[in-house]
Amino acid sequence: MNNLEELQSQFQNYILKPDKATMIPWVGLGGRASPQFQLSVYANAYLSRLKEVLMNDYPALSVAINGDLFARLAEGFIHQHPSHFFSLRDYGSGFPVYIHGLAQSDPCYRDLAWLPELASFEWTLGQAFDAAESGLVTEGDMASIAAESWPLLRFAFCPCVYRIDLEWNTPAMWKALTVDPPLEVEAIRSGSNSAWLIWRQELVTRFRSLEQDEQLFLDALRNGETFSDACEILAERIGADSAPMRAAGLLKGWIQQGLITRIMFSD
Repeated sequence: MNNLEELQSQFQNYILKPDKATMIPWVGLGGRASPQFQLSVYANAYLSRLKEVLMNDYPALSVAINGDLFARLAEGFIHQHPSHFFSLRDYGSGFPVYIHGLAQSDPCYRDLAWLPELASFEWTLGQAFDAAESGLVTEGDMASIAAESWPLLRFAFCPCVYRIDLEWNTPAMWKALTVDPPLEVEAIRSGSNSAWLIWRQELVTRFRSLEQDEQLFLDALRNGETFSDACEILAERIGADSAPMRAAGLLKGWIQQGLITRIMFSD
């Protein structure tokens, strides 16, 4: 390792773990401040910037718990997970998993069992908003497909489409916590998972709950099933007579909401 590489490595180690630094003779003594103080400026800036990133990525979470607790949560994550990303947009991706681990082990978080789900919901909203643009299927495209082609059709969904399961009243909590001023809201556990759809329509991130038949049909098509196979899954839930009309209505609604990006014809 040459002198520059060694200096960069020592500087990085100090920024990431200033509490474990001992002697730092590689910092000049000619300044008006001590070497420790000079370096602390950079270490504190690093910590503050990443805390700001987490607060921006998780605005409802930062409001839901008091400032000291959020700061402790963020600092713990930063110390355990130094940034290895080229873009700060990706830095907070592991925050929900980190919070889930604390909720299982740290007494301070055991009464906040809803916290990991709120973090996961917020991160998914951000992912949907940042997803790549893509062309959209129109109702005219659907109308032009010959009837005999329908059974083997497959559908590709926009990168902004996410499907998650929630056990708490997380969407209602998020809405209440992100208005100005924030509203008081009670965390309520439903006792069972409910399916939710998250996507971006134009420049607006949207979310809504899914009835079970829509969830089954959507999951099947997103997993690559043909239209015929997905309809069979739908028929098992609502009956063979109702399935065709329901499938057509769901597809029309998804097209209007901007969820489908491509139709694929199977051989």
